[in-house]
Amino acid sequence: MANLTLLVPVLFLALFVEYGNSVSCWTCSSDINPFCNDPFLAGRGEYSGQFQLENCDGRTGVTFPYLSSSKSACKKQKKYVNGLLVVTRGCTWKRTDDYSNQCPNYSSSTNEIPSFCETCDYDGCNGAATIGTTLALLLAPLGLLLFK
Repeated sequence: MANLTLLVPVLFLALFVEYGNSVSCWTCSSDINPFCNDPFLAGRGEYSGQFQLENCDGRTGVTFPYLSSSKSACKKQKKYVNGLLVVTRGCTWKRTDDYSNQCPNYSSSTNEIPSFCETCDYDGCNGAATIGTTLALLLAPLGLLLFK
């Protein structure tokens, strides 16, 4: 029983450990693939094979503006292009000291009108909202009570 008391907290801690700065994001655009629009159902049923997570750090180089002071992040953006709403999901880069969910400044062409943009920094976060972390936090005390 003592081993189980130690094992449960270690397992929960392992769920929340991050493996460095690399982040994987959904990458798509609703003008090319209409399933990229909201609601985004990337991993569910018939849509599961249409989307893949992209390793954002795998695209470093010329597009990574400030190698020493930037970090990769996921981005979800809504904009009007020639009057049509387009949802795009993909990678972006932010300053390492920027902890907000605001998108970095970007230039848009005259036929694009930005409507919404936010960033996040964990794998797959620019897809649909999930309750995975919330559920784990709710179940942690219950698990500890059961093994007490």
